[in-house]
Amino acid sequence: MGQFLQSEIDQYTRENSRSAELNERATGVFPGGDTRNAIWWSPFPTYVTHAEGSRIVDVDGHERVDFINNMTTLILGHSHPAVVSAVQDQLPLGFSFPAPSPPMIRWAEIMQERVPSVERLRFVNSGTEATMNAIRAARAFTGKELVAKIEGGYHGAHDFATVSVGTPLDKAGDQTRPNSVLISEGVPRSVADSVLVLPANDLETADLLLRERSDNLAAMIVEPVWGQGGMIPTEDGYLKGLRSLADELGFLLIFDEVISFRLSSGGAQQHYDVKPDLTAFGKIIGGGMPVGAFGGREDIMSVYSPEGGAPRVPHSGTFNGNPVAAAAGIATLEALTPSVYGQINALGDRLRSRFQEIISEREAPMGVTGIGSLFSLQFTTEQVRDYRSSASNDNVLRQAVFLGLMNEGFLLGSRGAGNISTAHTNEEIDSLVDAFGKVLGRVGFG
Repeated sequence: MGQFLQSEIDQYTRENSRSAELNERATGVFPGGDTRNAIWWSPFPTYVTHAEGSRIVDVDGHERVDFINNMTTLILGHSHPAVVSAVQDQLPLGFSFPAPSPPMIRWAEIMQERVPSVERLRFVNSGTEATMNAIRAARAFTGKELVAKIEGGYHGAHDFATVSVGTPLDKAGDQTRPNSVLISEGVPRSVADSVLVLPANDLETADLLLRERSDNLAAMIVEPVWGQGGMIPTEDGYLKGLRSLADELGFLLIFDEVISFRLSSGGAQQHYDVKPDLTAFGKIIGGGMPVGAFGGREDIMSVYSPEGGAPRVPHSGTFNGNPVAAAAGIATLEALTPSVYGQINALGDRLRSRFQEIISEREAPMGVTGIGSLFSLQFTTEQVRDYRSSASNDNVLRQAVFLGLMNEGFLLGSRGAGNISTAHTNEEIDSLVDAFGKVLGRVGFG
């Protein structure tokens, strides 16, 4: 397999010389040339100049069909006319103000209308801030400190989120009692001590471990669709079981819907018919702007209220509820009708089905996961349903396929994940599958 990977690397390097030059310049200003790990890959990333609809163009003049959409953000594709128009209308009125502005109220009202669990909410500037503040609210409201999470679950870049995301298996502990492992230096050990780690999609083990620690358990945070492992849907009954445990044991249930809010107008909680106490949002709610939000039950969110004196949990941010972001967010959400969700989810179903057909035909040691408009290639024959099974992916094959698809004119995430936007067509889906077939042939599965 190594020679097939090297062949793809050689072609990629030859055809992206200007990106290579820019990457070399970047090493003079950024550590390792990188300021955002998720969009760096070996041997170097491409540098983008512009994008429109489903197409993205780099400095070497390559036009690729974009199936990553800035890590699931651009659900309407790049530079959607309605979003561009809304931003253009707002810019002459002001970029940001030292006071609230009307658009942020309408933005919040749309979120509230679509997600019944969100009785009150607050805006932030990223999904990281959203999960961080939702956890803080849960701890303040309950007076407890311990937070439970799924092994491998990614919830942003704050300290809590560095626990047991990409844990080396020799440090992970027993499958049914995972260790709480810091994956970043610079984070106090006490952070890991405040996190209870559970295996995914195992309600019996969750029941046992949550009961053991319920006396000091503030909340459990979970992605209804696990993004880091390859868009893995939670299995039937799992979220409902967590809801029942939360009600019985007295901890709060937090949904991280930064990615899964794509499933329907009411997000994954509408799809699974489970109502969390708090929800974190990001990505698509801002139409490409740097945004996030968190919200939930009014009594919980009241810990942030300044009425009657200082709030129990102070929370500020110069760009929270920014009017330009609000304009983009309103335009995006208003464009996302139920029929639009049906359209992109159907395209997702079509793509996953066609991927699986060609994998089976070629007898490639791979699989496909996903739900709705979310999908991922898995580079293992195991059924990927949790962190341990996802760790069986063949990273050499994964990089060869990723770079091979780049060489064929298609951009996915470097781990093989992707998503559908409203700009994608059936023809582009079929072209991606055809390109995937060519790459499989080059890596030995002809």
